[in-house]
Amino acid sequence: MPKKSKEWPEKGELVIGTVVRVNTFSAFVSLEEYGNKEGMIHISEVARKWIKDVKEHVKVGQKIVALVFRVDKVKGHITLSLKRIRRRDAEEKMKEYKREQKAEKMLSQVAKELKINLDEAYEEIGFQLEETFGEMFKAFQTVLMPDGYDILIKKGIPEKFAKVIKSVAEKQMEVKEVAVKSLLELKCFKPDGVDIIKNVLKDAKKKYNLDVKYISAPRYSLILKTKYPKLGEKKLKEAAENIIENLKNLGGEGSFKAG
Repeated sequence: MPKKSKEWPEKGELVIGTVVRVNTFSAFVSLEEYGNKEGMIHISEVARKWIKDVKEHVKVGQKIVALVFRVDKVKGHITLSLKRIRRRDAEEKMKEYKREQKAEKMLSQVAKELKINLDEAYEEIGFQLEETFGEMFKAFQTVLMPDGYDILIKKGIPEKFAKVIKSVAEKQMEVKEVAVKSLLELKCFKPDGVDIIKNVLKDAKKKYNLDVKYISAPRYSLILKTKYPKLGEKKLKEAAENIIENLKNLGGEGSFKAG
């Protein structure tokens, strides 16, 4: 199970856990990210409305997202809450946990290739990836970018790990293509203005490998399919600026905005 570099969760943090025991007035949750430390949910923290029996709302074996309400490291007590969590936050935490499960599988493969065990991989690089990128999964995503390997190196990831992380990510992660768009308004009042605009767009389409769609005069849509949205947005902006500059040189004018 995905692990955190910290030994204890912090107050206000969202955690993932599995319900291990339930009685009328409380439920006990094993916190998998924190070495299966046990947290307790009092009946008053289960729901916003009054309830008479926790067992009617929480079941043994149930996977839950809980808010850390109180932490007493001396006594070893962790108090949790369900009622203080917004549904959207709980859903995002669960998605993050699933991403980290995938990342742990890739980290396990990194460990295998470097001939170390998973615990050693966490100590040597896993926790560093968490702290540097916020999630291990984001590190594996980042390394697939055109300059991703260099980003890992610049952020202090040792070269021997960066190489294997890149290799594992390339084998196990599929980067989906997305479409980024920019909206152009182009005008040219010369007698052959329509043809001038068409030719400028045709040149840009070939130069930047993008699609151009006519919406309604004077509006056009530029569409670029890419696996790297941020780089795609930058390229699309460059293309739009190039189109407008070329059109101005030919007696036209234009403007654009991201779409």
